[in-house]
Amino acid sequence: MTFTVQELAERVSGRVEGDPTRAVHGVAPVAAAGPEQITYVVGSKYLRFLNDCQAAAVLVPNELDVPANGNTLIRVESPELAFSTLLEVFHPPRVPPEGVHPSVVIGKSVVLGPGVSIGPYAVVDGEATIGAGAIIGASSHIGYGVRIGAGTRIDPGCSVLEGAVLGERVRLHCGARVSADGFGYTAGPDGPVKIQHIGLCILGDDVEVGANSTIDRGSLSDTVIGAGTKIDNLVHIGHNCRIGRNCYIVAQVGIAGSTVIGDGVRLGGQVGVAGHITIGDGAAIAAGSGTMTNIPAGEIWSGRPARRHREWLRASSAFYKLPDLLRRLAALERAAEDIDDEEA
Repeated sequence: MTFTVQELAERVSGRVEGDPTRAVHGVAPVAAAGPEQITYVVGSKYLRFLNDCQAAAVLVPNELDVPANGNTLIRVESPELAFSTLLEVFHPPRVPPEGVHPSVVIGKSVVLGPGVSIGPYAVVDGEATIGAGAIIGASSHIGYGVRIGAGTRIDPGCSVLEGAVLGERVRLHCGARVSADGFGYTAGPDGPVKIQHIGLCILGDDVEVGANSTIDRGSLSDTVIGAGTKIDNLVHIGHNCRIGRNCYIVAQVGIAGSTVIGDGVRLGGQVGVAGHITIGDGAAIAAGSGTMTNIPAGEIWSGRPARRHREWLRASSAFYKLPDLLRRLAALERAAEDIDDEEA
């Protein structure tokens, strides 16, 4: 596919500075872009790459002061967002053909919307409903009575079990497990007794779940993931959690049961969240932190156990001063002993 710079600028509501007729055949990072590719920079610290940049055009922020060095620019509100749009122009996602593969096993009273695609060796249990244009990948298992919204894409090897309700345009990457029982037991005379889980596992519209992540169904109440929330690979979300809209949950996060997370929350990689706590809207928790208590809206926390970020930085700074303080204390003790010896 070939486009002019002007044609691409129109697709991203951008303004061209330079030659709008240059031909563009693809995309590339700024340090490697050739004369027929488009690239982007997001801020002044990347401007050094433009000195030797051969790209046909560069997406830059509207307000960025770019030195005149011969580059053709496309000014946009968000270069990263615009570049993401152009990625799909040059590399549109592959869509499998409509229809049900002959090897698929489908139970009784299953409802399939128009344009559904179900890949080889998938299993769809009875009473399930799959919306228009949904894609079910090879060897995936759709449980009894599951409801899947229009345009949802489930990659190969996923399990969407009984109690799951998926909205529209949900994306499950390979190996994701949705609506398994949570870790719920009570003590019995002969050991742990399993508590039956009868709640739902509800994923809102445009939720994305990374490879090999797991989301438990609720025990009595429901597990709910708000619309637009993005979940990375290898994340675990326990039963009865309620996660808000447009959250970012990075790899290897573990969220214990009955936790409430507000809208727009960001959890860095390997964050651990204790159960039965609340994290307010717009809060952020730094990578590797262990969260044991409620976090107010809009605050940034870090550390183990997590504290307000500035408090943790001060505590970390003090910690690394301990060896020197111990040496100084030991020297003072020796000096005090010498004084005592002299006075004796």
